[in-house]
Amino acid sequence: MSGRGLPALLHRRGRAHPGHVDLREPEPIEGDLVLPALGITSDTLAPATRVACDRLGLLGCYVYSAPTPTGRVAARMVAPSIGVAEDVANANSTACPAAYLAGRGIAELAVDMGDSLGSPATITATARPGPSGPLIRLGGTAEVTRIIRLPWPAAFRRSFARA
Repeated sequence: MSGRGLPALLHRRGRAHPGHVDLREPEPIEGDLVLPALGITSDTLAPATRVACDRLGLLGCYVYSAPTPTGRVAARMVAPSIGVAEDVANANSTACPAAYLAGRGIAELAVDMGDSLGSPATITATARPGPSGPLIRLGGTAEVTRIIRLPWPAAFRRSFARA
């Protein structure tokens, strides 16, 4: 995640103050030391997130960093309540912060996702005023790394045979 930034510093009391923090991939030793101290391991993260989402009636959780001055954001989307441990790229959820940030003067976003899964992706979002709120246009790039062919359920085969 080099080159990405978070323009806020969190202090002990949880208050955010203006400042700049450069993001980078953690060294393995850093994760090995910090995550267990927080009671988090890869085996406990998904179940803990699922409990929280289920308790709040949510399908999942989309978290993102504060945008850089150029609109760059790092984000992660998890939806354990519907079986998605982490999404590589999620344009639907990206539309929400795009609309929110448009109201704060940020009309263009480039949202980096999937780094932690080894499949980096960037979702782009632009906002413009609309009659009842911001209109969001989403885009991005993807690389096809494999193809999986699934069998068509019988109901689909019957409906397409009639067409």
